[in-house]
Amino acid sequence: MLTKLIITVFTGMLEIMLWLILIGAVVGGWMAMNGPIGAVVGLVVGFIFELGFFGVILLMIDIRNSVKSIEEKKA
Repeated sequence: MLTKLIITVFTGMLEIMLWLILIGAVVGGWMAMNGPIGAVVGLVVGFIFELGFFGVILLMIDIRNSVKSIEEKKA
C-alpha cells in the first residue's frame, strides 16, 4: 500500500516538475533572445531536454499503468 502511494506521489511531483521546467525554458528563452521567438526556442529546447532526461521514466510509468489496468480487468 505504501509503495503505491509513493509511486502516485512521485508521478504527480514529476508532472509538476516537467511543467515548471517548460515554464522556466520559455521565460529563459524570452529573456535570452528578447522576444517571442526566444520563448518558442526555449520551449523547444526545454521539451527536447525533458524528452532526453525524463522520457524513459514516463515510459516506465505508462507501462506500469497499462499492466495495472490489465490486472484489474482480469480480477
